[in-house]
Amino acid sequence: MHYSNIIDSVEKSIGTLCREFQSRPNLFYTENDIVCFFYNILRQNLPNPFAKDKKGYEHLLIHGEYPTPFRCDMKGDRFEIKDDDETKFKRGHYDIVVLNPDFIRAHSYSIIKAQNYGEYQKQALSDISDYSPIVLYGIEFMFSRDPLKLSKGEDKERGVEGFVAKVLQDAKKLTETKKWNEGFIGHTKMLTFVKGSSHKIQGKIKRGLSKVEGNILIFGEDR
Repeated sequence: MHYSNIIDSVEKSIGTLCREFQSRPNLFYTENDIVCFFYNILRQNLPNPFAKDKKGYEHLLIHGEYPTPFRCDMKGDRFEIKDDDETKFKRGHYDIVVLNPDFIRAHSYSIIKAQNYGEYQKQALSDISDYSPIVLYGIEFMFSRDPLKLSKGEDKERGVEGFVAKVLQDAKKLTETKKWNEGFIGHTKMLTFVKGSSHKIQGKIKRGLSKVEGNILIFGEDR
């Protein structure tokens, strides 16, 4: 794949974030704190975090909440790609993407930001052989800041099973995107952070996520 230096920078930044969470989990109050922290690390690690579009305007390679290139059903814990004629379904979003500089150079701002679905399909997705993949790296984050409990009856959503189900949903978003079109996304990673859980809970989470492709599971000590 092109841009191995960018891929290396992303993976280096993931390693830094994981070490910080393990050693200082109290830095983070929300999932967005973790995402912002990672964004800052990655921007510093990238050899060049900018690329110019076809009109000569600069863009950052890193973006949050970037739209999926398809409609999808994410009700509850589901994830299913939907056809475009199923207009009641909207697009999802990826927590962090790192765009391919070649993709940025080939288009203007209105296309690159991917907000106009029809325009994006017509111009960005119709022929991507010159800048494949559009997204070099896509990352999803999941964070439990409060101790998880073994679920009982109606408390399932707030327990381990509910948390694992949400991680699986985001992980499936990444894996299904790769299956949908390998030219859209290259590398993917699911990052799961859990603070202050017992060994029994940790074991249950590990088992629940053991088959998740590309998942990194990090536990932080409760201090």
